[in-house]
Amino acid sequence: MKIDETDRSIIRILEENGRIPNNEIASRLSISEGTVRNRIKKLTDNNYLKIRGLTNPDAQGEKQLIFILVKLEITKRWREIAKKVSQLPNVKSVSMITGRFDLIVELHVEHHSLIDFLTHDLADVGDISSTESLVTIGNFNKWV
Repeated sequence: MKIDETDRSIIRILEENGRIPNNEIASRLSISEGTVRNRIKKLTDNNYLKIRGLTNPDAQGEKQLIFILVKLEITKRWREIAKKVSQLPNVKSVSMITGRFDLIVELHVEHHSLIDFLTHDLADVGDISSTESLVTIGNFNKWV
């Protein structure tokens, strides 16, 4: 899918406020509300844009944000394993990365749930040789 400057402008506005009405976006960009509606539909239908509510992880005292660095036994099934991990409960995102590790997993779980995630959920995926967990103690401009 190819996007143009109008699409990028709509996306920038939605990044600031995902609840802004289409007619307000249209007014700011001097285009019709129908154009905005159609562009947003095209972007979401093509999996380029997703609009959702995000929360501040520091405001949720019952949960903690954790990043897990994952090293795979072999990278032959890199994408397949990344996709499986991304579908596990409480996983917010998975990225394939370069360096000493192969994946970085963003996890948002109740306190003291990390051990269960590592020993049950993640272990059941298979082909993982090691992990390193990074528990956040404060976040700035971070939304999950």
